[in-house]
Amino acid sequence: MDPKIPMDTQCIQKLLAERNHDLAVVGAEIARAFEELVKLEDKKARVQNVVKELEALMSPVRRMPTDIITHIFEECVRQEILPTANPRKAPMLLAQVCRSWRELIFSMPCLWTTLKMEFPSTSSNWTTVMQSIIMTMHLWISRSKLLPISFYLDHPKGSPIPWSALIPLDQQILTMGTRLKELTLHFSSQALSSLLTFTQSPLPSLRRLELEISNSLPSRENPPALIFHSAPSLRVLSIAWCSLDLRDFQVPWSQLTELRLQYEASSFWNPAHSDYLVVLSQCVNLKACYLGLGSSLDTAPFDLDSIEPVTLPRVEIFKTRIYAQTPYLERFFDALDLPKLRTFEIQNASLALGSFNGQTECLPFLVRSGGTLENVSFVRIDIPDVAVVTCLKQLPCLKSIQFLAGLLRLNHDLISALTLPETSDLSQLVCPHLESLHLRCSAGMSVEAIAALVDSRCVSEPRLRGFHLQFATFEYGVDTRDEKIAALESRLKDHIDAGLYVELTKSGM
Repeated sequence: MDPKIPMDTQCIQKLLAERNHDLAVVGAEIARAFEELVKLEDKKARVQNVVKELEALMSPVRRMPTDIITHIFEECVRQEILPTANPRKAPMLLAQVCRSWRELIFSMPCLWTTLKMEFPSTSSNWTTVMQSIIMTMHLWISRSKLLPISFYLDHPKGSPIPWSALIPLDQQILTMGTRLKELTLHFSSQALSSLLTFTQSPLPSLRRLELEISNSLPSRENPPALIFHSAPSLRVLSIAWCSLDLRDFQVPWSQLTELRLQYEASSFWNPAHSDYLVVLSQCVNLKACYLGLGSSLDTAPFDLDSIEPVTLPRVEIFKTRIYAQTPYLERFFDALDLPKLRTFEIQNASLALGSFNGQTECLPFLVRSGGTLENVSFVRIDIPDVAVVTCLKQLPCLKSIQFLAGLLRLNHDLISALTLPETSDLSQLVCPHLESLHLRCSAGMSVEAIAALVDSRCVSEPRLRGFHLQFATFEYGVDTRDEKIAALESRLKDHIDAGLYVELTKSGM
């Protein structure tokens, strides 16, 4: 046995004890240092918070006058168009920034005068849903103080709302009736029938009313006739029901400046209506009229020789959607006279394959308005080329034409007819004041013929400012529309560089 081993062990143990002691001392110092670091970091955070608050006080927003901030808030809400009770959008979002903003937001009644409420499509507990919606409406109304209010209530198609849940909503609308400025109700026909109690009370502020059923398919049930107790300020009325019998309606027609009847109707409804002419004869102050022309509820045959003309002396905008080709169309357009008409649009809204053939009923009506008519639009309307050109020759004031013919007639002759000849005799020109042109043609139309039309319109006064062209679905064989568009863009480059707006697309038809 080596005599040095015990001595070495004792030395090592002593050195180990010393080093462990040193580690303990260093560990204690680190702990104290860490505690001090935590204190310093906490102090730093507190100082930083103070610095941020001081910097916030120096922010230009803090020094901005209150009247400017209110204008900014008003613009934020205005950009929403239809504000909702969404915490991520104005005005609710603005109220979450800081206490001073929240107090200012809640003190501005003008920010709480419009609300759109979207009902869920389905619910297992409509009573609870309705309670929440009514509470939101009531809170919104309270913040608007005494200002007139606008509500847009929308229930998309889905499970029906039970009558018991509709009663409190009907009462809420009735309660705020005296302050209603605008009201939109988009519900099923059954629900809408339960929400018309408000018409039985005075509506001194109501200017706009929109009633539209949300059924996607035809419904046998329709809301009852609209009967107003008093609505002296009503100016805009929009109604779209599956079947619209206006004969029992009691509406202040003579007050209206804008009227929409069946214009938003679903194509699936095959909408029906009574004679619009009886109503229009009372609308002496109309400036804009939008009608959906479908099947007539009148069963008696029409006597076209005994038509009583209807003159609307102030109408400048008239737009219609055709849902069915009926003898009523001819009677309607023959009776209508709009001496100040500036804008006319007719659209085929039928779900039938293709579009109606030979829809010329509106052409004599347009000719009668030729002295004032500036804008015409035909969408999915098939009219023979000769009839179109003959009509346009009698509309010398036209500035804008949109002619999106159906597949049956793509009106290629219209392109050559609108191409101005090299003559200065305005009496011989078709639409000499044209500034905007939107057409549809087949891919078989030559690029040079289209370019010649644009060339002629861009060198005369007034110059063409906008040109839109749709190439319809190719008939058979190879689809050359992309090549035609590229070639036409190249051909019209100089006009585009000179400021002509050109849009060339492929039509889905």
